[in-house]
Amino acid sequence: LIFTAAGVIWLFPAAAPIALLAVSVSVAGALLIQPMQNERDMRVRTHTGALSRFYLDALIGLMPIRTHSAERTVRREHEMMLAVWARESLSLARIGAAAQSLAALMGVGFAASIVLAFIFQRGEMSTVLLLLYWSLNLPVLGQSLADAVRQYPTIRNNMGRILEPLGAPEEEMGLADTGDSAAEGAMDEQAATTEAAELAQALGAGVALQLEAVTVQAGGHVILDDINVTIAPGEHVAIVGESGAGKSTLAGLLLGWHRPANGRVWVNGELLAGERLWALRRLTAWVDPSIQLWNRSLQENLRYGSSKGPAFAEEQPIGLALSGADLYTVLERLPNGLQTRLGEGGGLVSGGEGQRVRLGRALLRKDVQLVILDEPFRGLDRTKRRRLLATVRNHWRHATLLCITHDIAETTDFARVLVVEDGQLTENDAPHALLARPQSSYGKLLTADENVRSQRWAAA
Repeated sequence: LIFTAAGVIWLFPAAAPIALLAVSVSVAGALLIQPMQNERDMRVRTHTGALSRFYLDALIGLMPIRTHSAERTVRREHEMMLAVWARESLSLARIGAAAQSLAALMGVGFAASIVLAFIFQRGEMSTVLLLLYWSLNLPVLGQSLADAVRQYPTIRNNMGRILEPLGAPEEEMGLADTGDSAAEGAMDEQAATTEAAELAQALGAGVALQLEAVTVQAGGHVILDDINVTIAPGEHVAIVGESGAGKSTLAGLLLGWHRPANGRVWVNGELLAGERLWALRRLTAWVDPSIQLWNRSLQENLRYGSSKGPAFAEEQPIGLALSGADLYTVLERLPNGLQTRLGEGGGLVSGGEGQRVRLGRALLRKDVQLVILDEPFRGLDRTKRRRLLATVRNHWRHATLLCITHDIAETTDFARVLVVEDGQLTENDAPHALLARPQSSYGKLLTADENVRSQRWAAA
C-alpha cells in the first residue's frame, strides 16, 4: 500500500495529499473498527461454544430426554440459544459489511479524484493508464489491509481460548507450610517421588485427620462453614445429610479438589499441602459414581491408576477385585471376558455394574491408608449394598474410612456418624448416642429412610 501510494505521488506529485489521505483513511478505518469487531467476534465464539456443548449434552443425554419426554423443552432451549447466536452473528456480519462497503466507496472516490485531477492539470495520456492502475489499486490494497486487520480479532480470540487453561492455578509442589521460600520452588520429579515415598512410609496403617475451622467457598457461595472435626487413624466414619449439604465437598478437601478459604486441614499433625497432598493421594482409594470408566478392556479399567508393571500385578491379583467387587457375574456375560471393552464412559455396562468396576479398581490399589466412599454402591439393590459395604470395611479395616451415603440404615454399624446440614457440621457422635437425643437430625434422617422403604414394600 505504501509503495503504491509512493508510485502515485511520483507520477503526479500534486496528488500527494489525496494519496496520503487514502492510505491514512484505510489504516485508521481498519483500526477504528477493530474494537467493535473484537467484542462481537468474542460473543459469537462464546455462543458457538455454548451451542457445541449443548449438542454434546443432548447427544449424551438422549435416552433420558426421550424417557422423560423432554424433547419440547430441549427444542425450546435450543431455539433460544440459536436465536442469540444468530443475532450476534448478524451483528458481526453487519459491522464487517459496513466496513467493507465504506472502504470500497472511499477508495474508488480517492482513485477517481486523482485520475481526474491528473487529466485536467496535465492532459498527458501516456501515463494516465499507469496512474489509473495504481490509483485503483489503493482501495484494493487498503481492503486487503483491512481484511488482515479484521482477521486479528479472530486469531487473538482463538489463541486466548487455547491458552486460557495455561493460566489456571497449579498445585503447589513445595511444602507451603514451612515458610521457606526455597521450598516453594519447583522440585524435580525424582525428589518429589522420594519425599512422597518417605511420607507414605511414615503415615502407617491409617491416617489421622483434623479439620480446623475450615470454610470452603466457591462462586461466591459458602459451601462449608467453620467445620471442626478430628478423625483417629483407622477409624471408620459415616457422613450423612441431605443432597447439596456439602458432604462431597468435605471429601473433596482431602482429595485436593477444594482449598479452604479459612482454616486448615491436618493429616497426621502436618498441614495438607504440597508434597503431603500428593503423597496422600497415592495412598487414597476413592470410589464415586463420577469416576471415569474408559473405553478400554475391563482389565485395563480395573488396573487403571494402580498398575505399575508386572511386579505389581503379582502382588495384587485381579481376582481380588473380581471377588471383592462381585464382578464375576459381570465377567460371565462379557463376550471377551477381561478383554471386553466397556464403551465410552462405561456405556456397555449398567450403572450398578459400572459402580462395581469402580470399586474393583479401588480394591487393587496398594497400601491404602485413606478410603473415601462417596455413594459407592449407587444403582445396586439394598442386599448387594449391605454385602459390599461389609466386604469393603473388612478389606480396609486398618485404614481410615469415610463413607458418604444416603443409606442411613447402613450407618448404624459405624463407630461414628457426621451429620452435615447446609454446609455446617451439626452432629458428630456414635449412632446410638445421636438416636438417644431428642430432635436429632440423624434420627429424623433414619426415620425418613425407614418410611420410604416401608412405603415401597407397601406399594409392592
